[in-house]
This record gives sequence, structure tokens and C-alpha cells, in this order.
Amino acid sequence: MPLPSTEAEIDAFLAAFEGGTLPKAEWTHAAHLLTGACYVHALGAEAATVAMRTHVRKFNESVGGRNTHTSGYHETITIAWIKLLDALWQRVQPMERPAFAAHAIAFYAPKKDLFARHYDFDLLQSTPARLGWIEPNLAPLETSALID
Repeated sequence: MPLPSTEAEIDAFLAAFEGGTLPKAEWTHAAHLLTGACYVHALGAEAATVAMRTHVRKFNESVGGRNTHTSGYHETITIAWIKLLDALWQRVQPMERPAFAAHAIAFYAPKKDLFARHYDFDLLQSTPARLGWIEPNLAPLETSALID
């Protein structure tokens, strides 16, 4: 299913995600990016982090998942994405929400090795990284935010 691209479609998507009615199959990597970009656009990085933390945990449970020390919500990945999305937002604003969400997806979705540039695999997969923010141990996130 294509991602929402208009204000009304995005509002409906976010309402379904936040309400736990979004089909699990629609919660893709691009959908994560869209959601994070919309939250950064509307709320700023700090409140976007809180919104993602709250709603991802709730969504996981609504589709039968669990948020544990080994599965579900991942704090370091969530915060890292919000930091990256906020850095992109700071570079491109002003931009309407649908345009920014589309730009963020186009910019970051193809970067499949993004976290491998910043984190050792074992560190990122660790329980401490899942439960709390861990700084990158290979390269600062800002290097990815500046790559065009």
C-alpha cells in the first residue's frame, strides 16, 4: 500500500497508528520514517522522541508484539532516527509536512547501511541500547545527516 502523501491521508495514517488500528503490514521502515518526520515537523525533536516512544510501544502491543529487553521498541534506534530527521528538517525548512515527509523518506530509506556506519552491530543489538540511548561508537550521527 502506498504511503500517505496529502495532509488528510497523513492525518488518517497517524490516527490509525496512534490508535493501534493500522494494519501491522503497513508499519514498514518507510512508515516509521514518515511518522518520525511528521512528528519532528509538528513537534520538534524532543517532543517527537516522546511521541515515537509512546506510540511505537503502544502500536507494538496492539498488533500482538511485546516490548522486552530483546524485542519490540528500541530506544537507541528511535532517538537516532529522530536526531537524523531533525537534522534534515533543520536543513530544508520551511517545507510543508507532506513534502518534508516525502523528502525524508527519499533521503533516508535508501541508506540501508546507515546504522552500520555509526554503531558496532553488537552494541546496537545490546539490551542497554534497546532500553536506553547509547551514543554511536564508530562515527557521529551528524556525518549521515550531512551526506547528500
